[in-house]
Amino acid sequence: MTPIQSVVMGAIQGVTEFLPISSSAHLVVVPWIFKIDEGNVHSLTYDVTLHFGTLLALLAVYARRLVGVFRDDFRLAAGGALRTCLIPKLIAGTIPAAVVGVLFKNVIEHQLRAPYITIFTLIAVSLLMFLAERVHRGESERRVTYSLALIIGVAQAIALAPGISRSGITITAAMLLGLRRQDAVDFSFLLSIPIVLGVSLYEGRHIVLGGQQVSIYIVGLVSAFVFGVASLRFLIGYLRRHSLDLFAYYRLALAVFIALLLI
Repeated sequence: MTPIQSVVMGAIQGVTEFLPISSSAHLVVVPWIFKIDEGNVHSLTYDVTLHFGTLLALLAVYARRLVGVFRDDFRLAAGGALRTCLIPKLIAGTIPAAVVGVLFKNVIEHQLRAPYITIFTLIAVSLLMFLAERVHRGESERRVTYSLALIIGVAQAIALAPGISRSGITITAAMLLGLRRQDAVDFSFLLSIPIVLGVSLYEGRHIVLGGQQVSIYIVGLVSAFVFGVASLRFLIGYLRRHSLDLFAYYRLALAVFIALLLI
């Protein structure tokens, strides 16, 4: 892998990690198209590096919101209103993905990586997006409860399968459950912080750095961060005024493209 190819891979990770179009599908297709070979880098180390770059992007964009959440929860907890705190709900929503990730890691990484599964999941989530936009009531004032957080957490766990898109399925599930689109977006990305941090720390124990390839890792991390910040800010702004339909159509087109590659 060259530094330029590392920039491309970091950009793909940064964009697809946050846009609801499935990072796993793109990280399979794009290297094949551009003939990107990871032969000179440690594959797991490189993947962890890119995920860490997107984690930094997530923290950068949501820094002010996170400070507000901690401040509000501290005040609510001090006043005895622990049930209305958001952080415990985020923890509850993280549990399903953590359990599934630990128990079914080998199944997810090996048995679910078949192209036909990716095609199916791309199409299935696209249809759910269309459904959510057509049954969703934008004026809803529903708040996040523990039961709602757990259901969205289950959706996040399902996103461990390729082609789903973590942001796509969690935003869609939250909208189907009655949250306003912007509230669904915010809760989706706040919910992703613990799981992305946990995966980065868990897989980070395998990191192997050294030699001339260090620059390739650094370039990939910076690229994932820069493009991650840009794509996340774009998505937040876009969904304030538009629906998920554009991303649903893109996913359908990607599914057709992958199917054509297999013919």
